Amino acid sequence: MRIIFATGCIIIIKVGENMKIPDDNRQVLFGGIFILANKLQYVADRKVAGLSAKQWFLLRTLEDMPTEPPPTITSLAEETDTTRQNNAKMLEILSRHGYVSLTDNPNDQRSRRVKITDKGQRMLGAMAAGSADFFAELFSGIGDDECKAAARAIIKMIDNLTKMQEGS
Repeated sequence: MRIIFATGCIIIIKVGENMKIPDDNRQVLFGGIFILANKLQYVADRKVAGLSAKQWFLLRTLEDMPTEPPPTITSLAEETDTTRQNNAKMLEILSRHGYVSLTDNPNDQRSRRVKITDKGQRMLGAMAAGSADFFAELFSGIGDDECKAAARAIIKMIDNLTKMQEGS
């Protein structure tokens, strides 16, 4: 992988196994997050049977939200920081498979509420059991202190991006 600097931006180009890692850890984090997201989705989709990584994340987030009243597609989109349209498409697929139920919102006819079904709960349980090896392999060689530091950095970056987003 080669890092090229162009007008303050970092462009990452993969060139075989030869990889020059920048000395500035901020540049590694910036470029690495894109690579990590792509690889995480690709590998998780193939190693953990059941749902795609994005569907799993969406269903898992829904499970953690209050159930009364059931969240709307829009509130779930806000929680996952994705568009309502993207969530609606994924939820339609999950609904066709019986993992969620979508109902009209009695308070607003333009929105729909979403609930995890029993089948969806069973799928999450099966995926949790089946993902243990994946997580063990993913975090192999990464200690608790490294995880804590990485988590703190990611949370701060998300907060900074949220502030930037709100300011634009």
